[in-house]
Amino acid sequence: MKKILGVVGIVLVLCLCSLSGCLDEKSKFIGTWKTQDESVTMTFDSKNKVTITGSGPLGFFSLSGVYDYSLADQKITFLSGGSGITLNYSFPESNQLLLSNDQGASFVLTKQ
Repeated sequence: MKKILGVVGIVLVLCLCSLSGCLDEKSKFIGTWKTQDESVTMTFDSKNKVTITGSGPLGFFSLSGVYDYSLADQKITFLSGGSGITLNYSFPESNQLLLSNDQGASFVLTKQ
């Protein structure tokens, strides 16, 4: 019985550690981000919602409105209804968010 409780305890600790990594990554997004020319503003909240004003400068799509978002493997997916757009993301500096697509188009947002 003690061995089972020990194994369950270890599994719980590992699960909590892996989830805390997701929460830390998500917390980096929370707040308002703008492009340098302020043509695009993204405001992320802690409830997996993002409000986007302006239009995305990646050429082949435009996002404006309120979307659900999810994070996985350095990718962010913006979802509305049954469709979504997935972009790569990184934080080149603590106050900068780089979004890019697989074709190489990208833009940088700065945290306000």
